[in-house]
Amino acid sequence: MDSATRKRPKRLWVAAIINTLVGLMALSLFAFLVMSTRVPHAFHPRGATAFFAVCAPSFLIIASIMVLFGKPYGRYLMLLAALVFYATLIVQNVLLFGAAQSLFGQAGGAKVVANVARASLELLINLWALLSFKTRQYFGGAAVAP
Repeated sequence: MDSATRKRPKRLWVAAIINTLVGLMALSLFAFLVMSTRVPHAFHPRGATAFFAVCAPSFLIIASIMVLFGKPYGRYLMLLAALVFYATLIVQNVLLFGAAQSLFGQAGGAKVVANVARASLELLINLWALLSFKTRQYFGGAAVAP
């Protein structure tokens, strides 16, 4: 390996892989929700909700893959995608907290709190990976190393 090429930071790999897996899982769950006969038709998302449920995880996956290909603007797209996707999950679960506790008791509230903690951790991993010095140095114009 010559001095002109640099390896991708491991933290970038971790964040991109986590984002890709979470995005694929979200798309899979959306497909199950729409296509399953076990889910009542009244619960099928429509309109803007369905559009956002497909676009947000797709954007997260595409931006994460762009970062792995070494596209300099991909870092900002991945950061934006992570902020939109994970912040939406956090807000959604915070709003759901009161209803979950009243409907399902203490266990429902604990599950929602766990979801908020998980989404917050994933957002922090993205912030750490994308805003770190090593990542800035990697995207500073050096050639991409596989």
